[in-house]
Amino acid sequence: MTEWPFLTWSPDDAAAAVYDVTVPGAWEQLVEFYAGGAPSAPLTRIVALAREHGVRSLVVEQRHLDADWRSEHGAFHGRLFRRHPSVTHRWHLFASDVDPADVTRLDASTYRGYTTLRPLPATPVGATMITPPPGLDGGVRCEATERVSLFGTALQVRGMPFLSQDAEYLRCAHATLWMVLRHAHLAHGVPRRTTAEVHDAALGGVIVGRQVPSEGLSVQQMMSGATALGLSPGLVHLPGSRAEDDEAGMLTLGGILCRYVNSQAPPVVISRAHAWVVVGYRRVAAESGAGVRLWRHDDARGPYLEVADPFDEVDEAHRPWQAALLPLLPQVYVTAERAEAAGEHWFRGYVAHADPDEPIAGADLTWRTYATRSDLWLEELSDRDLDADLVRLYRLTPMPEYVWVVEAVDRAARAAGRPDVVGEAILDSTASTHHEPLLSGLIALHGGRIAHRIGPDHGQRREVRIAAPRHYATGRRSPA
Repeated sequence: MTEWPFLTWSPDDAAAAVYDVTVPGAWEQLVEFYAGGAPSAPLTRIVALAREHGVRSLVVEQRHLDADWRSEHGAFHGRLFRRHPSVTHRWHLFASDVDPADVTRLDASTYRGYTTLRPLPATPVGATMITPPPGLDGGVRCEATERVSLFGTALQVRGMPFLSQDAEYLRCAHATLWMVLRHAHLAHGVPRRTTAEVHDAALGGVIVGRQVPSEGLSVQQMMSGATALGLSPGLVHLPGSRAEDDEAGMLTLGGILCRYVNSQAPPVVISRAHAWVVVGYRRVAAESGAGVRLWRHDDARGPYLEVADPFDEVDEAHRPWQAALLPLLPQVYVTAERAEAAGEHWFRGYVAHADPDEPIAGADLTWRTYATRSDLWLEELSDRDLDADLVRLYRLTPMPEYVWVVEAVDRAARAAGRPDVVGEAILDSTASTHHEPLLSGLIALHGGRIAHRIGPDHGQRREVRIAAPRHYATGRRSPA
């Protein structure tokens, strides 16, 4: 492994360098340089994603002032005897040709994202935002939109933030916390946090080893750090084997994780020796019936990696999936599992009294659960082919900032790719969790011909009847 002499990291004062990465060997030479001749799985994965997206030009900002790297540099790397530059390089990926003579003329429609390169051999990959791979098209993804300004051109990229550890100041636990916090900043308005803030927020408590240089974090430190930085995390244990998963009922591994991906709350999975972020899933056909395929950001291996089988991991570091840290917002007190149990309870009463010709009466039902901002959910009702009286009932229902929505889903309609919702329960995300199943948390409920809402102050019930109940589209927000 080679290190760069301090003064050669920025070879000149040019604002940028442009590379035609369609030239054979171009990517390999770039990886060789930025990884210092050592293997870098995250950087190799980023190049693979760029190739999937048909990237033709790489524009390298040669003096990018990255807030995260500067925070790490001030706290650790700038204190070392061997100097490291305080500036980074940033790759910008374009699926079009860029004129090296004029980088102020860029085609924003072909922008596929960026990755920040730290001056650290073997662990160069810093803050990264790349468009999800084609394999996740049509899937459910945790992601947000980031605006990037490059030499006077406004660019946008939609994806899930990624960061790799440096194996000294930052370890996998810090990287996963940074990812979920950066996503929460972009998607939900949580304050932006630097990597050094993440590191410091997780200090103390139940430690597993030295803190600086870091030997990793305990689960308690991760929970404490997430709380200190603006989240209200939960923790749930995951089934440790396929047999346990089959017996787990509502608390199946896929069921738990998908509820939070649905809610734009990317869960952090913790094994005996590692941690990673689940960022998306797709429903797939399986020999034993429908199932889901998960994708993860693994700071040691790269972004958007498909998980073949959580119960048969190839890499020892991923075995077993022990627990999931759930990065809920402070406005959301109720967990997905409690919300779904309450929604199913209320639906069962409706189904028992439904007429035989109603879609909800004869359907093989399952549940789709997600948390969402109530204002956005209400604004998009008209796009879902709901009955007009039902839309009006919902829009005139007082709701908290965030609600849990539990949709009653017709399995057959879902398998056929048709609109599959036959009803939904809307629950208060701040309801008391002492009483089960959230008896005071129901805001509104629809199933078949009947829908009603309950006033929050006087408990007044208002009901509407749907003349011709039908299937309609989910209200879970799809990736743009």
